[in-house]
Amino acid sequence: MGDTKADTVLRRIAAAGREEHKARAMSLQKAMRLSVAKVADALMDLPLNAIGLVVQPLDADAMTEALNEKHLLILMDGPALTRGAVVVDPVLVGGLIQQQTIGKVLPDIGVERTMTRTDAAICAPLIDTLLERTAGLVDDPADALVITGFRFGAKAEDARSLAITMEGSEFVGIRLTLDMAAGARQGEMMMIFPKPLPENMSDHDADDGGVDASSKGASVGLADAVMALPAEVNMILCTVQLPLQALHTMQVGDVIDVPHGHFPDVQLTTTAGRIIGRGSVGHVDGVRAVKPRPKPVHATQPMRRASDAAATGQPTVEDLTSPERRGMEQTDASASPDTLDLPDLPDLPDMPGVQDDGGLPALPDMPAPGPETADAPAPSRADVDSDLPDLNDLPDLADLPDLADLPDLADLPPIKQAG
Repeated sequence: MGDTKADTVLRRIAAAGREEHKARAMSLQKAMRLSVAKVADALMDLPLNAIGLVVQPLDADAMTEALNEKHLLILMDGPALTRGAVVVDPVLVGGLIQQQTIGKVLPDIGVERTMTRTDAAICAPLIDTLLERTAGLVDDPADALVITGFRFGAKAEDARSLAITMEGSEFVGIRLTLDMAAGARQGEMMMIFPKPLPENMSDHDADDGGVDASSKGASVGLADAVMALPAEVNMILCTVQLPLQALHTMQVGDVIDVPHGHFPDVQLTTTAGRIIGRGSVGHVDGVRAVKPRPKPVHATQPMRRASDAAATGQPTVEDLTSPERRGMEQTDASASPDTLDLPDLPDLPDMPGVQDDGGLPALPDMPAPGPETADAPAPSRADVDSDLPDLNDLPDLADLPDLADLPDLADLPPIKQAG
């Protein structure tokens, strides 16, 4: 009986100690609630309080439903190529922009607009600092691992593309209800992170004091993840043009003539047909291979110095010698813009009758008017009429025929007047 009573007392003491420890311990909810207010005040001088904070597990369907298309969707980069997401209410986004631009938060008037990359860039420092500060305050290593190493990656174009990027089937959702500027605006911010795997939790426990894994090179940026994606490249050895009828009647065993000399110029294209490079066919260890040709240096960087002339691949233009250059400069200076530089023409023989001074020969003198032409009177009307022939000598005209035999036109129908 004594042992049973002593055991019960010890259990009560241990339970009370655990409750006291839990009350003093810094959980994820408490750490994030305290960090929101301090981070917003330090970065933006903005009164921001978390009036509600819920941490809940999410499956793939619940994660997809949480990605509201009308909210600001942000892709978060995490350690070991993991991806997270942050969904911010447009009401909160507008308040952050007002605080950063005009220095105060105005009540929401309900105007909807499309979220942009600028909105994401304004929210990025608040989100990154909040996660970094919260991870350093959490006592439970498992809770700290949920948000450790995640930083702003990019703005997601839509909910579908963001859901595809989020890999895994189990997630942890952190829903914050935020009050901005003492009630001026209220909205929600949803953070979604993949649930840590057991092996990652054991690695985190083995670290010295829970050091951020990203500081040891485990975090990989979005650019590294994109560069690791598979890409398909087509190598076109040659192209052949055939009539449609010949292509329609082609059967197994037919031979297509390949143009000669095309293999050294192989085109490297994307699936869309864009040429990204050229190369030549060869072999490596008995296997056919294509060796890409590097682009010329002048195609990727400017060549403006005289020492870069050899790398451009352009023909060399020799300078003129000094006497030839001086002669051309004098000719160009003395010539007018409308003067053509013609070669020396041969001398022409002298024209007959041309005087020595280059003038034309003198014209012969015209005879002076005589007295019969100078004092002659003007002809009169009678003199002019006397030169005309006499009209009395014209022959007489014959009489016109009698027109009495013409038919009577009285029986013709009357002509109707128009209108």
